[in-house]
Amino acid sequence: MEEQITATNMKDLEDRSKQSTGKILSYTSAWLIDTMIIAIYGVTVFYFYEVEIGLAVFYVAIAFGIFAFWNAINDPLIAFLTERPRSKDNIAKIGFRTPWIIFGAFSVAFLLFIIFLPPNVDAKSNPLPVFIYMVVTICLFDACYTILNSNLTAGAIAMFKTDDSRRKFGVFALIFSTMGVIVVNAIILPNFLEFGNKDSFVLASGITMIVLFINAIIIIPGIKEPDHVKEYYLVGRDETAKEKLSLLKTLRVALSKKNFIVYIIAYFLFVIEYNLFYASQLYFIKDVLGQGPDFLMFGWLAFIMGFLIAIPLWLKISKKIGNWKVYGYGYIFMGLTLLPFLWLITPLEFIIFAFMVGFCYSAPAIMLFPIISDTFDEVTASTGVHQDATLQGITNFFFRLSYLIVAAIIAIVHVATGYNQDPKASQTSLAIIGVRVHTGLIPAILLLIAGIMFLLIYDMYGKKKLKIQEILIQKNI
Repeated sequence: MEEQITATNMKDLEDRSKQSTGKILSYTSAWLIDTMIIAIYGVTVFYFYEVEIGLAVFYVAIAFGIFAFWNAINDPLIAFLTERPRSKDNIAKIGFRTPWIIFGAFSVAFLLFIIFLPPNVDAKSNPLPVFIYMVVTICLFDACYTILNSNLTAGAIAMFKTDDSRRKFGVFALIFSTMGVIVVNAIILPNFLEFGNKDSFVLASGITMIVLFINAIIIIPGIKEPDHVKEYYLVGRDETAKEKLSLLKTLRVALSKKNFIVYIIAYFLFVIEYNLFYASQLYFIKDVLGQGPDFLMFGWLAFIMGFLIAIPLWLKISKKIGNWKVYGYGYIFMGLTLLPFLWLITPLEFIIFAFMVGFCYSAPAIMLFPIISDTFDEVTASTGVHQDATLQGITNFFFRLSYLIVAAIIAIVHVATGYNQDPKASQTSLAIIGVRVHTGLIPAILLLIAGIMFLLIYDMYGKKKLKIQEILIQKNI
């Protein structure tokens, strides 16, 4: 009888998760926006303000510190506020998450461009105007990114319920993410960026903004919620309205789940590595390899080739050993492939190991959406209401907090090794070792810890996972 209930429930989940290929493509194309934003922000902002604008690394690090403090309030709170109950007629007409996603997509594209237009003053002799401008713009940018990313992820979790549909969604999202990496790192930055020319950064961000505006229009058909998804939000909020589900209660329930905690910690370590490796690229290419920004194209194309080649392999393996194992082992393998950045010295070696990093990165990247979905489902089963945007807001807090950690790591390493801010300077041997450390060694250690910890603790699979799915079906959420 239990097997029959499970089979019936799984059939119900499959029916609810069916969407046209066109709708899936439209929805997942939003990850082009997401990846392009992360790519250009992660690669250029710290470098732009420290080297091109000449703002002392101390001020840049403090700006990221304020940014992180703002995140502590902004990410969970704004995501929670976007999930406040609205009238049934309002949700039926425009959707629950659709308007937030549209607003976030257009506003974050504009604010990304604004970041690269600081006051035209000498940042070395008069740093405060530039410092204040940097703080205000990156904080506004972050608020809009939170609205976009938290609702994008939450909407997808509600729309796609089964492992197969979530893996399919994840693969398409990764394809568009890969396109985002190509557009930024292999087309825009190599062709429009020029060391020692701050206007080239403005041009690159302006071109990025135009692409993001076009993409924001394309995603609209895909993000519109079907009627049964709108019902999930209405039913859940009707049942919990009397209980006054608060942000603190949502946090308390989430933090009582070991799977949520281990996912957050492992993800936090991963995004520190991710953003640190990203932020180190221009330093490594210029100071270690002695190449210009156009070399970014070759490194990232190798990374993307490895990434794409590995996708079918990791998908096949995940069906045999489980999503969670591929996710955890992916971190470990990727960490090992970062270690050679401590000693590689030629552009060819860089390209080879960029390929290997991409090959291993595809494992956790493909499994990220299924892992997020399963982890959030466990919290939803306990609260009785979809608070996925709030949970993603918590996740986003740690993503943006990683920028503070990254800024601190780079600042400490650069001060300790005597890094010269002059874009035309030749660095000392000690400074070059420092660049190698924040490009390869520190990211590798973080990933090894994340992968081992995740594999040892995470248990949202098998019978436990089926039980959670049955609860969601019974509660119609």
